Amino acid sequence: MRSVAVFVASALSIALTAGFGLGLWLLLARVWGVTLFGANWLALVQVHGLLQLFGFAGLFAMGVALHAIPRFRGAPMVRLRLVWTIYLATLAGLAFRGIAQPIYQLPGRGTALALSGVLLLVGTGLFAATILRTLATGRNPHRADELLMGAGITVLPIAALLVAFEMLGSAPTNVDQVTDDRAIWVMLLGSLTTLILGVWARLSPGFIASVPAKPLPLLGGAAAWLIGVAFLGVGIAGGAWLMLAGLAAITLATGLFGTSIARQRLTGHAALTRVGVRSAFAWAFVGLAILGLESGGVATSYLQVSAARHAFALGFVTLMIYSVGSRALPAFLGLGRWNARLQVLTLALANLAVAARVGPQLLEIGGPVGDAVVGLSGLLACAALVLFVTNVVRSALGPAAQAPGASVPIQLTFRPR
Repeated sequence: MRSVAVFVASALSIALTAGFGLGLWLLLARVWGVTLFGANWLALVQVHGLLQLFGFAGLFAMGVALHAIPRFRGAPMVRLRLVWTIYLATLAGLAFRGIAQPIYQLPGRGTALALSGVLLLVGTGLFAATILRTLATGRNPHRADELLMGAGITVLPIAALLVAFEMLGSAPTNVDQVTDDRAIWVMLLGSLTTLILGVWARLSPGFIASVPAKPLPLLGGAAAWLIGVAFLGVGIAGGAWLMLAGLAAITLATGLFGTSIARQRLTGHAALTRVGVRSAFAWAFVGLAILGLESGGVATSYLQVSAARHAFALGFVTLMIYSVGSRALPAFLGLGRWNARLQVLTLALANLAVAARVGPQLLEIGGPVGDAVVGLSGLLACAALVLFVTNVVRSALGPAAQAPGASVPIQLTFRPR
C-alpha cells in the first residue's frame, strides 16, 4: 500500500468520527438539545476544530503532498522511514490532544497535553522540512505555483506551534477563544488554503483544461494573499481585503472561470471537477467578504465570524478535497473507476450543507427555523462525506483502471491572442 493511502485512510477515518461525526453531535446538542452525557461542549468543539483541520484536512493534504510534490519537481520520493515518522508523530499528537483536553481528571493529563504539542510540532516540522527541501531540488524547472505550495507548507508547523502554546501553564479544559481563533485562522488560511491554491494552480490545466497560470499575476496574487494572512494573524486591519484581492488575482491567473482551452467540451469527471472547484472558490470569496466586513466593524457577531470560518473549512477546503480528490486519488492509488453519480450527489449535498450553515449564521437567524436549518447542515455535510468515502471504497475494491477521464484524453490547444 502506498503511503498516501495510509494518510488518506486516516484522514477520512478522523473525518467520519471526531471530525464531521463529532461536529454533527455537537451541533445537534446545541440546536436540538441532544445529550452530551455531561461532557464539556466548548472543549469538544475546540477538539473538533483541531481534528477537522489537522486530522482530516491536514493529513489528507500531507499525504497528497508527499506523493505529488516530488513528482512535480522531478525529485526522489521521500524515504519511507521518514514518511512513517511524520505520520505517526502527527497522528499521536492529535490523539493525545483529542483525548486529554476534554477530560480534566485524566491521570497524567498535563504530560499528555505537553507531549501532544511536541509530537504535533515534530510531525509537521519534519513534513515541512522534507517538502521544502524537495521543492528546492529536483530536475524540473521551478514554477510560480511552488511559491504558494512552499508558503502553505512553511506555515503548517507555525500553526502547530500555536496549538501547542494553548496548553502551556494550567492546561485549561477550554482554551481562550481569541488564542484558539488565531491558531485556527493560521492553519485554515495560512497553511491549508495557501497549499491548496498552489496545488490547484499546478493541476488545473490537466484537470479542467484551463489556461496555464501566468507567473506574474499568480505571484502578485500570492504576495497579496500572504501579506493579508500575516495581517490577519497579528490583528492588523485590512488583512481580509488584501486576501480578497490576492484570491481574485489567483483566480484570474488560473482561468478558473474563463473559457477552456480544450478542443472538445468538458464532460464527465472533468466537468464535475470544474463545477466543484468553482463552487469551492465561490465560498472562499464569501468567507473573505464576511471577514472583511467584520474587520471593518460591520459584522461584529461571533456567529458571523463562524459563518466565515465555515465558508472556508466546510466550503472551500472540503469541496476542494472532494473535487480534486476524485481526480487525483484514482491516479495516485491505482484505483478503479470513480462513480460520477455519487460525485454529483456529493458535491450537491456539500454545497447545500455550506449554505445551510453559513446563511443562518451570517443573517443571525435564530429560533426554531434557524436551529432547524443549522441542524440540517450537519446532516447534509455528513451525508456528503459518507458518499465521498463510499466512492473511495468502491474504487479501491473495484478493478484497477485508468484515472477518471483518461480513456478520453483532453486535447489542448492555445488560441492565438
